[in-house]
Amino acid sequence: MSKPEDKDPADKRFWRAMQKEAPAPRRTQTPGVVDLTADLSSLSVEELAHRRRALRSMLAASEARQQQVLRSRLPALTQGLVVRIKSGKFKHRQGTVVDADYIRSRVLLNIQDEAESQWLEFARITAVSDDDSADTADESSQ
Repeated sequence: MSKPEDKDPADKRFWRAMQKEAPAPRRTQTPGVVDLTADLSSLSVEELAHRRRALRSMLAASEARQQQVLRSRLPALTQGLVVRIKSGKFKHRQGTVVDADYIRSRVLLNIQDEAESQWLEFARITAVSDDDSADTADESSQ
C-alpha cells in the first residue's frame, strides 16, 4: 500500500498502522474437521497421513449412507412384482402387480386364489422379502 504525502499527523499514524503486518489468523484444530484450503507443502508426513485417513473415513461414511438409502428404498411397483398385503380383506396374502395408479396411490394386483384382480392402496401392501417368499414356499409344501 502506498501512502499519500500528507503532513497531517493522524494520516501518518493511520498509514503507519496499515503498513504493520497483521497478525496471522489463529487456527484452532477442531476434532474431525479437515482444512482443505491449507498449503499442503508445509505439512509434515504425519499430518498428511492424518488428512488422508480423515478424508478416506469421510468418503467411507458417505458411501455407507448412500448404500443405506439404496437398501431402504422401496422397489418400483413394476408389472410382475410380488407384494404382500398387510391390511384389509386380503391381509397376509401375496399378489402380483398388474398395474400401478400413482395419481390415486393404488395398485392393481392378481391375488392368489382370487378370480379377479383387485385395486389396493399403496399403504396396504409391502414388498416381499426373501424371508417372506421362503415362508410361503414352506407353507405350500406342507
